[in-house]
Amino acid sequence: MLDFLNHWFASYPDTYTIDQFVYSFSTSNPRFALTVAVAAVTFAIGFLEYIWSFRLVRAERSAPYPLYMHAYYFAIDFMGVIVFALAAVRTDGFWLFVAASIAEVVWVCFEVYNLVKCVTVEREDIFGHLYPDGVPVKAAVGRIVGAVLITWTCVNLFRVFLDDPCMFKWYIFTNIVMAIGPGLYWEKRGTRIGASWTLAWIILLGTVNSFLPTNMWALASPYFTFANNPWFYLAGIVAIGFAVRNLLVLRRLPAKPAICEATGRKTIL
Repeated sequence: MLDFLNHWFASYPDTYTIDQFVYSFSTSNPRFALTVAVAAVTFAIGFLEYIWSFRLVRAERSAPYPLYMHAYYFAIDFMGVIVFALAAVRTDGFWLFVAASIAEVVWVCFEVYNLVKCVTVEREDIFGHLYPDGVPVKAAVGRIVGAVLITWTCVNLFRVFLDDPCMFKWYIFTNIVMAIGPGLYWEKRGTRIGASWTLAWIILLGTVNSFLPTNMWALASPYFTFANNPWFYLAGIVAIGFAVRNLLVLRRLPAKPAICEATGRKTIL
């Protein structure tokens, strides 16, 4: 019993290293093809989750994610551009870090688009309870800038605390937040407008993919294996449970009209 308690509550594995990711994503790794394939699926799902976000806000004038998620992902991915670019420099332009930095630029553009829509389209829904006579654009911009600054500084502080050299620990948290946050937001709004069955299934698939024993992180470093890091997988079970709950939340909400009244566009499945 004491050994069990020590393993779960009083022992901490060493962190991962950049060299582990360089080896895992090199052709000298016998599992190179599997590692690249799982990483490609992981990145593709991340792109789809944000593509659906700006599709929804365009078609239905309502995004599937709350402001704190937009601010959080902007902070994470903005730092990812820099961190992966610096890792590429340190590893003589290793392809993984070059590709990841470029991918992060695209994600940042997606998130900037969503943050702009928080001002131009959603500011009354987001901040209307604070400004009964209408939300000034300047006030919305100021609050969004404040949210981004808070998340950006906290992400960097906890990068130091977590000993996270290339943001990979933080990207695990992005998947946990993605599994939990949207369904709670949809439930609070009480409508399927701005939500999507397809997106809910994408989130569930992405969450399961992130916490399988063959996830991208575990394939790249023993730090993320169950033997060394059981809390990672326990968190994954909880996240998957919430991703399933997203589907149950949607089922309880009233169906969308085929055409969004606010935009005259076809709603997103």
